[in-house]
Amino acid sequence: MSGNLLKDLEKMSQEKDTGIWIHENGHDFYKADPQLKIWDVEAPDEVGVMLFSFDKKHIFNFFQDFPAKLTPEQVEIFRKEKPELAALRPA
Repeated sequence: MSGNLLKDLEKMSQEKDTGIWIHENGHDFYKADPQLKIWDVEAPDEVGVMLFSFDKKHIFNFFQDFPAKLTPEQVEIFRKEKPELAALRPA
């Protein structure tokens, strides 16, 4: 990562073409690597939200839910898989 969050997010969004996309329960879920446990959730009609899910059933909003509404195990997974985002919201 470059240390510039906006540039990193833009680069990540451009890289999504090579990952796994699934449309389920009315949402588009994505992950770059099948071994990751976190799915990114697309929200094309919403600005400024970062949605994610562990099971494609319960969708979290990073800015509203992290870390308070996640289990300790989910917080640990999130911090491992998305350390740059997790650093924005220390516990």
